[in-house]
Amino acid sequence: RACGTREMAPSPREPDIIDHRPRDFWSVKNHPLSGITAVQWARLCWRHFRDIDVCTYWPRLVFLTIMSLLNTCGALVDTLVYGAAVRKQPLNDEPVFIIGHPRTGTTHLHNLLSKDDRFVCATTFSVGFPSSCLCLRAIAPLMGLIMDNKRPMDDMALGWDTPQEDELAVNMMSGGVSPYMPLLLPRKEKSFRKYYRFLTGAVPAEPKKNDGSTARKSDNATRTRGRKAAASDDYCDPQSLLAWKTSFLHFLKKTQYAAEKGGTRKRLLLKSPVHTARVALLREMFPKATFIFVHRHPCAVFQSAAHMADAYYWQCYLQKPTVQDTQEFILYQGALLHRAYMEDISGVDEGRKTEVRFEDLDGDLLETVQKLYEDLGWREHFERTKPTLLRYQSSLKDFKKNAFTRELSAEAVAVVRRRWSQWFDDLGYQ
Repeated sequence: RACGTREMAPSPREPDIIDHRPRDFWSVKNHPLSGITAVQWARLCWRHFRDIDVCTYWPRLVFLTIMSLLNTCGALVDTLVYGAAVRKQPLNDEPVFIIGHPRTGTTHLHNLLSKDDRFVCATTFSVGFPSSCLCLRAIAPLMGLIMDNKRPMDDMALGWDTPQEDELAVNMMSGGVSPYMPLLLPRKEKSFRKYYRFLTGAVPAEPKKNDGSTARKSDNATRTRGRKAAASDDYCDPQSLLAWKTSFLHFLKKTQYAAEKGGTRKRLLLKSPVHTARVALLREMFPKATFIFVHRHPCAVFQSAAHMADAYYWQCYLQKPTVQDTQEFILYQGALLHRAYMEDISGVDEGRKTEVRFEDLDGDLLETVQKLYEDLGWREHFERTKPTLLRYQSSLKDFKKNAFTRELSAEAVAVVRRRWSQWFDDLGYQ
C-alpha cells in the first residue's frame, strides 16, 4: 500500500495496444541512474531489493554499483570545494517552467527558449551527474562513453551541454522519490503515483477512480491545492515531500551557481513533464513563477509515448514489465497530468501563463514563439533573441520527426479517447 493512500480496486484490464519486445537486458548506456552516489544507490536498493530482477539485469546492477562508487568520489570533492558556496547561493525567484505531457514538444520548446541569454538551464551533464557536476565539468564531454549522441526514441541531438529535465537529477538525489521510478520498477508503478502531486494531509473520504479520469473542477474556492478534486493516489507522506523539495532546491542552487556564481540575474528555465501535475506546489515555492504549457493531439502523443517506451525504456528497467505495466503507466500518467494541470492552472495570474500547441510550433516556429513572448510580456526581448532563434531553426532543416509505419488501431484510438477524454474536451481536439 502506498503511504498515505487508500487501497482501491484495480482498473479494468485494457486490451494490449502497444508493442512489447523485451530486449537490451545487458545494455548500460543512457541509464537514468548513471550519476547516482553510493549512499543514494544503497538507499534505493534497500527500499526495493525485493522488486529488482537480479538474474535478468545483473550487468546493469554491476555497472550502476561501480558508477555509484565513482560518483561518490566526485560528490565528496563537489561538497568540499563548492558545498558552502552552493548552500549560500540565492535563487532567482521568477523561474519559467515548461510543462506538458511527455512527447508533446516540451524538449523542442526548451531548446528554443534556451537560446535566450536571459535564462539558465540544467544540462544533460548536470542532471546526469547532479552530485558531482561542478567539479567534473572539465570532463563532461566524456559523457559520450555512456550516452548516445541522439535520443533513442527520436533523432534529436543529445549532447552533454544540451538542456535537460531537472527531475532526472532529483530522482537520483532523493533516492527515488520521483514518478520517474516506474522507468526502473514498472511493476510497482502504482506505488510511485503519490510523487506526482505530493499532496499531503487527509485523504478524501470518497476517492476518485484510480485511472486518473476525474473531470475538471471549476470551483477553485472549495479546494486547497486541489485536494477536493484529487484522487487518493495523489497523496503522500510529508517526509517524501520534504525529501523531494530538499533535493530539488539543492539542484536548482547548483544550476544557478554554475551559471552565475552567486548572482541571480538569469532566470531558471526548467522543463520536466511531471511538473505539469505540480503547478500548485511550484507556485507555493515560487509565487512569481511562469508556466508555459505545451499540448498536442492526444492520439499523436500516445503513439509517440508508446514508441518511446519500446525504443528507450528497455535500457532503464531493473524489473521486467508486462505489456499492461507499460501501457497503464502511459495511460494513467496522461490522464493524471491533464487533470492536475486543469485543476491548478486557473490559480495562476494571466501574465504568468500561456499555452502552446505543438501543431502551431511545428507549422510556424518563429510566429508561435513571438506570440508566446507577447503573451508573457517579453515583447522587447523577442527582437533581440530573434537572430539566435533563426540560426537554431536553420540547424533543424535536416531534422526529421518520427514517421510511424502504421496508424494507431481503431481499438487503440478507442482506449485513448476513453482514458484521455478530458484532454480531448478541454483542449478542443477531435
